[in-house]
Amino acid sequence: MSSELVSVPAAHERKRAWCLGGRPNTARRGWDRAGSDPLVPAARDLPQQALEAAWLCALARTTDGFRRRGRVLSSTQAVRRVRPEGGAVALEVPDAALNDVLAEVLPCVVGDHLVGIPGLRPVPGRKHLDLRVLGTSARVRLLGVTKDRWRQAADRLSGVGEPLWRRADPHESELTTVPVDVPLAPASGVLRRLPLWRGAAWLSVVGRGDVLDLYWRGGPPGDAMAAILGDSCCRVPDVTAVAYSLPEGGVQGLRLTPGARARGDEPEWAWTQWLARSAPGPGAVEAAVHTGGEPPVGVLPHLWEQDGVRDALARREITPLYRLLLRQGVSLDRLVALTGQSRADVEAVVAGRPVDDYDTLTRIAEGLGIPKGYMGLAHDEQPAPTPADDRDEAAKRRAFLVYAARITVGATFTDQPWDECDHRMPA
Repeated sequence: MSSELVSVPAAHERKRAWCLGGRPNTARRGWDRAGSDPLVPAARDLPQQALEAAWLCALARTTDGFRRRGRVLSSTQAVRRVRPEGGAVALEVPDAALNDVLAEVLPCVVGDHLVGIPGLRPVPGRKHLDLRVLGTSARVRLLGVTKDRWRQAADRLSGVGEPLWRRADPHESELTTVPVDVPLAPASGVLRRLPLWRGAAWLSVVGRGDVLDLYWRGGPPGDAMAAILGDSCCRVPDVTAVAYSLPEGGVQGLRLTPGARARGDEPEWAWTQWLARSAPGPGAVEAAVHTGGEPPVGVLPHLWEQDGVRDALARREITPLYRLLLRQGVSLDRLVALTGQSRADVEAVVAGRPVDDYDTLTRIAEGLGIPKGYMGLAHDEQPAPTPADDRDEAAKRRAFLVYAARITVGATFTDQPWDECDHRMPA
């Protein structure tokens, strides 16, 4: 064993392992490659920071969707382990969460909107999946994703919108879309330390200019996390971390702002509190993210609020909607049960057949829990049938002449329409 490895304090090995979600031996090897202070290295350049910040936001959206569908999964359980790799980063994502995570990060056009991370392209390897941004060296590697597993995921992801991730060149929408609206360096730093929130039920990320706010329920205390992220050997570089409390029970808050303050002694008290409220070591077992069944009725209410989906609903385009639900894990049989359509009809819609019948659209909205107003159904009323006018054009002309003659000879003008007046000529 080299003298450099022997000189690494055992306490630092453990803390780095807690930050990254690995074991001390893997953390020691990574520390030796990465450098000394802080123990978790930063992203190598601005494009890498932007990619990692976008990943943090995508993970928060993914797990928010899981919670809405009754699945127990926090952002930290969606990523078992983080491994810095020469300025880039590798993540270990549980297999049960892989499809949902990829659906959030891979770019596609749904309606008139781009979803996913602009320019991101998959490069499968034998036992990993690299996700690279076109024209840059930015990369996130997903560990343990074989080529067969990637093909399975790609088949499910191909059913919604226009999959830009299949293109070798950037789409015009990718050149004009800003990938994230959070400060890049702090968000990248949080992604690289995501296992620190292992004890939390959920983690929410909000950007306000150059300020990053984090909210979570349960898990580590806010003041301990502020000390770890701002003052410890595992701190996020060049930020000040301040904890604050929220009125909701159990919700913690933390604000990261630019500018590091003078660092004092290692806040061992913060690590003690963190240990008391968190589960250090490798990430949660994969069973934690299995659904145990299909999403409940009112399938995916958060989907109806997405801009691209709202546009499709407004146009009453059911095919992309069904394909999206199938990709989210709703089975064909479940769609049949919820919408009242036959299996053949649902299959035909998935294949591209439009749905124009008013009653069918209403049943689909009611069965899937879609607000009817989103599809223009809430205030729709079938127009009252117009009485058939079987008179020929000659009769209509005669009626008009009668009406005009009445006015000419001084008859009283009323609100009676001309084509409903007495057709007899005045005496």
